Amino acid sequence: MRNYLLASAALLGLVAANSAQAATFATTDPSRNASAFGAPQTNPEPGKIIVHMGGMVAVDVGVVNNNSDKSSTTTAKLQPYGIAGYFRLYFGMDGKLTNGMIYGAKSEMRTQFAPAAGGTVGGPSGNSTQSIWYTRRAYVYLGGDSWGLLRMGQGDGPLSLFAGSSITTGEAYDTGHWDGDVCDFVANCLSWVFPDVGNEYDSAKITYMTPKMNGFQAGVSFAPSSVALTGVDNVANAGQSARQSITVTNSDTNRPRNYFEIAARYSGNLGPVALDTWAGYWGSGIVGAAPGALSAGVSKVNGLSIFNWGTSLTYQGFSVFGTINGGNTNGQAGTPRVSLTSGRSKQQQAGIVGVQYGSGPYTVGTAYYQVERQGSNGGTGNRTERGFDIGGQYTVVSGLDFFLGYTYGTIHQNGVNFVDAGGPAAANNKATTNALVGTMLVRW
Repeated sequence: MRNYLLASAALLGLVAANSAQAATFATTDPSRNASAFGAPQTNPEPGKIIVHMGGMVAVDVGVVNNNSDKSSTTTAKLQPYGIAGYFRLYFGMDGKLTNGMIYGAKSEMRTQFAPAAGGTVGGPSGNSTQSIWYTRRAYVYLGGDSWGLLRMGQGDGPLSLFAGSSITTGEAYDTGHWDGDVCDFVANCLSWVFPDVGNEYDSAKITYMTPKMNGFQAGVSFAPSSVALTGVDNVANAGQSARQSITVTNSDTNRPRNYFEIAARYSGNLGPVALDTWAGYWGSGIVGAAPGALSAGVSKVNGLSIFNWGTSLTYQGFSVFGTINGGNTNGQAGTPRVSLTSGRSKQQQAGIVGVQYGSGPYTVGTAYYQVERQGSNGGTGNRTERGFDIGGQYTVVSGLDFFLGYTYGTIHQNGVNFVDAGGPAAANNKATTNALVGTMLVRW
């Protein structure tokens, strides 16, 4: 989700998963590295532990123009402005044995200010009771100087760790391009295909990261299923089990299982230019479909097969960056692609390219984003998504940041009505968004 911690993490240096020696990580800012990159967050003395808690509150003010904000078949209409936000808490501990081995745990909880998904918007008091707490990360870790860092639980794999702590995906200069706060106000958001999202880091997995040597680091991970830290059940006849391999449930036939990632990163200097480059592969199996379980028009659901590569070059605060992504997937990162009986087929291809500049408390940047993919099963053509973003960040003091970003995006697919789902399929086949969002963020 929102990744405006990235710019701060990049300026502070490499974070826990990218440190040179597993047992000697430098103490990091507990606010700025409180989520994906906070284990270990502190460096206790041998034989001791340190317990820590952090949090943040963000409030967004947005002005939005979207052609789906007014129905073409009724008089329903949305106003072009609003206020949104969210609240997060981070709990964890770091310990060190007398032999130098480190261990600990990290957790992240979130709540939205708005009503929960599917909730009815009503009075302020009723709305607040629909805001639910949920766990985004919860993992334990072990580390040693000579062998690296092992994480187990609900948390990031190497692709999320490498992409998320870089500036290569264009999320570091404001609240995160189309992975940022603009989607609190917009229904037809562009798909965010890069692997630093919940579909990657929410699955319960085992992740191993090597020590960093001469600028190089590698990692692998495995997740048996798409679930987080949930109990094992036994509902093979009904489907929807954490251990499901064959299902009779239509809605469960597009769920990946046996995720695996392998990735590598290099960060160093080419003379006066700082280079950060990473690449990796994300694959999976799929929950198989019993006879008759597939959706109409679908002949097969394919496992994930996604290649990723990102690079940035920085000189005296000025950076150019880009990331490409493609393969057997369809839309938001970690979403499988189906084979259609119509024969329409499209392997996903996506990329982002941009520039940013940071000096003192200021960071500004701009980026262009594009996705070509198969899109909705009901469409008569493939889907194109194009986005542009320009924005900036101002850090007043550590823990107080202001962001401002303008985001533009279009989504197009023949045969899909983006305004009225029940309206004519030949109408409203393009959704266009213009949004200006300002954010105040306080962290502790």
